[in-house]
Amino acid sequence: MLLDMDTVKVRVGDSVFETNKSLLLRECEYLRALYRSGMVECHQEEIQVRNLKAQGFIIMLAVASGERPIMNGEEILEAIECAAFFQAEPLARHLQDLLNSDNCLLMYQASATYGLLELHESSAQFIRNMYRDLQEDLKKLPQELIEHVESLVPSAFVAVGSHSTCSVDELPLAATRTVCYLDEDDDEWKVLTALPVEASTSLADLTVLDNRLYVVGGLHGVDKIPVSASFCYDVVTNTWSLLPGPRQPRYNFTLIGIEGCLYAIGGDFAAPLPRPVAGVTCTKAMRNMWKPCKQMKGFPRNGSVWTFLLRIPKERKEVTVS
Repeated sequence: MLLDMDTVKVRVGDSVFETNKSLLLRECEYLRALYRSGMVECHQEEIQVRNLKAQGFIIMLAVASGERPIMNGEEILEAIECAAFFQAEPLARHLQDLLNSDNCLLMYQASATYGLLELHESSAQFIRNMYRDLQEDLKKLPQELIEHVESLVPSAFVAVGSHSTCSVDELPLAATRTVCYLDEDDDEWKVLTALPVEASTSLADLTVLDNRLYVVGGLHGVDKIPVSASFCYDVVTNTWSLLPGPRQPRYNFTLIGIEGCLYAIGGDFAAPLPRPVAGVTCTKAMRNMWKPCKQMKGFPRNGSVWTFLLRIPKERKEVTVS
């Protein structure tokens, strides 16, 4: 029998860990499936895991407890094997956060070996973005891994300046309202797209989510009226989409894109006498509704230039602005 209803012993190799059952069930799809199945193993005093090293399990427990451990090469390999076996998404995400030029090739090959697909794609994209620096080392990997990296579109450095909305009478001004990217092969800045005339980047915030650029909020015209709409740019189709903005139009706030959602944090409204916006609102990308999230204070921001990384297809039609 288990020590109590929320404690479980797990034997990994020669080591035995007494840990929180709820924590493991939250972190590991493998153990959730085990307990759902009602198999005899989940009723034993110990759950035995063979062919894994204890160090990977220790790292998984640390991440599950909120720690963010830095790992050397051997620990990365053991953590990848453990994340793949237990289907531990938090550990897999932490490994993605640790990607750098020193470990990306190791993570790429190991994640391919153990079937950790999201880490495999993240590390492949990381390598593609640094292809010039890693090209010689990449040649040491199996040919199919090399070909996969070379098939990807590298990210480009994108910059957007601070612009207010543009009326019909100000169309000549629209030529300056561009989003530009750095073509590293030609070593020059090129125009990616022009901002929609209704969009403002003056005290707005911008972010990239799933390789799409989002512009939310900001101020309109000399009267500094908060912009109520949001805008989404699809780099593949080279098109802008009009989306609803947060229920409370805002400016001077923080916009974050993570796991398919946009989060608008804090900010001000009712210019020219600013009042803080209480709380956070969020929306699923490309959906038509924002909803409140956990309340928190706003974070004022006074930036005027935003930079991003986007993957720009080579065959994409170039934009000319006259």
